[in-house]
Amino acid sequence: MMMIKFMLFTYLVISPISICANKDLMVNECHNAQVPIICMQCLESDPTSVSANPVGIASIIINCLDSRLQNITNIITDLLSSKEDKGEVKTALEACKKELLTEATTKLSEAKTGLNTNDYDKANLSIKLALGFPLSCRAYLKNFKFASLELFSQIDIYDQLSNAAMRIIDRF
Repeated sequence: MMMIKFMLFTYLVISPISICANKDLMVNECHNAQVPIICMQCLESDPTSVSANPVGIASIIINCLDSRLQNITNIITDLLSSKEDKGEVKTALEACKKELLTEATTKLSEAKTGLNTNDYDKANLSIKLALGFPLSCRAYLKNFKFASLELFSQIDIYDQLSNAAMRIIDRF
């Protein structure tokens, strides 16, 4: 009985210390990624982040990139359904959606594979290539004087998270 009490006491004392240490790792990684607020919001959205190592943290950020990419695609879908004209903007939105759904998604999947196989250069390159699609989409739409605060702000967040992931992976 005394042994059980000792083990329970040890668990209760050490467990919060471990969580604080991992929270410190999260804060440190996000600080080094130079976008601490967005990075921490991403990590705190995943309950496994408190027990993640740096590779796990990068993986969680890539999952956030996946979610953000889905948000961007959904916004484009909404914009397409609200556009009644068949003009250049609609054509540009359709092209953006297609590239985001196929190319960018594939590159993020390759980034996850690179992390899982310890091929960090491949992971970084894949994130960088995936980032090019929403950035080129934004530039393409701006050429037509198209503006969507919601879409462009989501692309900005995607950009910041991509750079955070690449900076974290660079430190491996």
